[in-house]
Amino acid sequence: MTTPKSFLPVVNKPLIYYQFYLLSKYGIDTVILAIGQHCKTYKEVFSIAKKAGIKLYISCEKNPLGTAGGIKNSRKFLKGEKEFFVFNGDIISDCDLEEMLNFHKEKDAFATICTTTVDNPSAFGVIDIDGEKRIRAFIEKPLKPASNIINAGIYILQSDILNEIPDGKETSIEKETFPELINKGKGLYAFLHTGYWIDVGTIENYKKANFDAIKLKSYIEDSDEPPSNNNFYRNICIQGSLIKGRNIVFGEGVEIRGNVIIGDGCYIGSKAIIQDSILFENVIIGENSWVSQSIIGNSVFIEDNCEVKNCAIADSSRLCRFSKIANI
Repeated sequence: MTTPKSFLPVVNKPLIYYQFYLLSKYGIDTVILAIGQHCKTYKEVFSIAKKAGIKLYISCEKNPLGTAGGIKNSRKFLKGEKEFFVFNGDIISDCDLEEMLNFHKEKDAFATICTTTVDNPSAFGVIDIDGEKRIRAFIEKPLKPASNIINAGIYILQSDILNEIPDGKETSIEKETFPELINKGKGLYAFLHTGYWIDVGTIENYKKANFDAIKLKSYIEDSDEPPSNNNFYRNICIQGSLIKGRNIVFGEGVEIRGNVIIGDGCYIGSKAIIQDSILFENVIIGENSWVSQSIIGNSVFIEDNCEVKNCAIADSSRLCRFSKIANI
């Protein structure tokens, strides 16, 4: 396997399990997280990386540096690498990294951009390519797209690209670096990916990506109780799949329906129903409450007899008893 051993993502934390799983398939054993802020909140990711057999580094930015600047800021971790992968942290894909690397080498590319096709490309970066798959233009989020081939947010970059990115300056690799490289005649090529790809930048896509990970069983469960422990699950009826963290308390008669993810330190009151939803950490769900197709942020308190449907509830929110909230 000739895959480069370094991988540089801008991470979307709750899906890091899924990303590490995909990377480990291709023998990638080193990950650098380029983080603009809140670096301390990512410390727990080290234990996740260790379970996946991945060596983890975190590259923090004192000031926002953009997508290209974040890569340049990580250069001290990339010494000795001839080329390396970059993943945008809000992208989940089953792209064949070995095939992409072979394509990169065959084209003797300076940079290879993974592309995919979408029905509505106006919200993405559109790629204009020639018959040899060389990129002629990189158009970020055009109002009138000339094609439906978009930037899929996965790159292979030669290490020399670090010389093309200014030090300490906020720089966009999509809007500035790539167009400048094309103008200089550098070889940028488009690798077409036809498999699974999703941008988790919307609430609906975020839920979908998490539930897809459950269906594919491509996650590492960080739980204090094994699924085989029937005593722990005696209070709940599971009609679907439950992925849970640590220190969770379930009341009597709780129902889990569909795909459910529950973070650390949550309390689910008696006879509550959780259906196709994601609960972050330290969430309290009161008795007889029903949460369906929703995302519940950290430290949310939903009191007794509430109903929440198809909503995203912000951190530290509180819903009083008998509240009903739905986004139809």
